[in-house]
Amino acid sequence: MNANPKMLMLSTALLAAMFTAVPVFAQDADSDAEVVATATVPAGKIADRYVASGLFADEATADATINALRTGGDFTYTEQVTTTTTNPDGTTTTTTSTVERTVVNPNGPMGYGEVNITLAIAEKLVASGEYTDLQSALTGATTTVTNADGTTTTTTTGGVLAMRADGMGWGKIAKELGFNLGSVMSAGNRSDKAVAGGDRAAQAKAERVAKVERPTRPERIQRPERPERPQKPERGGRP
Repeated sequence: MNANPKMLMLSTALLAAMFTAVPVFAQDADSDAEVVATATVPAGKIADRYVASGLFADEATADATINALRTGGDFTYTEQVTTTTTNPDGTTTTTTSTVERTVVNPNGPMGYGEVNITLAIAEKLVASGEYTDLQSALTGATTTVTNADGTTTTTTTGGVLAMRADGMGWGKIAKELGFNLGSVMSAGNRSDKAVAGGDRAAQAKAERVAKVERPTRPERIQRPERPERPQKPERGGRP
């Protein structure tokens, strides 16, 4: 029985497509694994990084958020919110208040590398102005639109944790949100090095100041030279 050449060509094309598709997924998984491995640092270093950048107000808030992301449960955190209002006379008044926000976490437990990536992407979103705070950057920005019939429609878009819970890889999440993951993580690493360099420079400066301020030892007081003993007068010769 002779095989139909068209069927053979179609089968070959399907097999080729199947085998060529496998490496793409493998590459995505490998790329994610490499980024996570590079981003894996101690919890204390993650906290220091995002306190220094201003994402968290203090170490306690950073530590609590990192631990919550590690365990995968819902959590609350506090942040400082600055509001500027315009007065009737045209002047402005700026007030700062502490606001407590709740993050409903749709994602499961994560390693420290994934926590670091999550916060790096969220920080980028907040800095861009597209997301107003860490809560919306993690769970999505909510928009409410009033329809023509008077009803309202609420939609939630983005959100690092929400996108991750949907099964998206880290690189794809970053791309969907409009930036490159490698660049974001590299910027964080450069920031860490700059802070470390600043600490070393401050330490060196302190050491130099300490050396300058250290009192010098007084010079030894030289003892006065002994006066020369007067010579005895020569005795006169005998007669």
